[in-house]
Amino acid sequence: MADIANSLATAFDQVWGRFLGRLDGLGDEEYFWQPVPDCWSVRQGDDGRWRIDGDGGDGGPANAPDPPPITTIAWRIGHIGLTFIGFGDRLFADGNITLNDVEFAPSSIEAVAFLNNTYQDYWREGIGTLSQERWWRSIGPAFGSYAQLSTTDLALHVLDELTHHAAEVGLLRDLYRHKDLLGNN
Repeated sequence: MADIANSLATAFDQVWGRFLGRLDGLGDEEYFWQPVPDCWSVRQGDDGRWRIDGDGGDGGPANAPDPPPITTIAWRIGHIGLTFIGFGDRLFADGNITLNDVEFAPSSIEAVAFLNNTYQDYWREGIGTLSQERWWRSIGPAFGSYAQLSTTDLALHVLDELTHHAAEVGLLRDLYRHKDLLGNN
């Protein structure tokens, strides 16, 4: 049997490196760009804290309209970070981090730091420490109805989330470069 830990760590690192490369040159205007009206984003509240629109506290949209809104790069980056925090905290720590504990990035520069911190501190370091046996053990009650799934199943889900949303960020960056041709914003 192949070393699942090494295979998954390598896959994460490859996707992560490609994603960071796609963020080179990201500026604040692009970070908050709304390709259509009423996008979900990261916004500063009256209390000065930056929050992510439409989040239910677990990194996923709560009560999202159907169809869900288009999201900004800021929202996607916030969501990716919440994925690492939410799943990593429950898998490797006590699972007590709440949405109110998360400081979302108010600028593109801080967004890259937010991503690096959440990836390294909440996710990558943890998966690098797992034994072969742990990869196949169930993730437990902290994951609710998914408790019976294995750590491998969870890691594959997180990899899918990262890949999916990183690709969306890449597409939004491509559209932003050609926004004048789109006839909007």
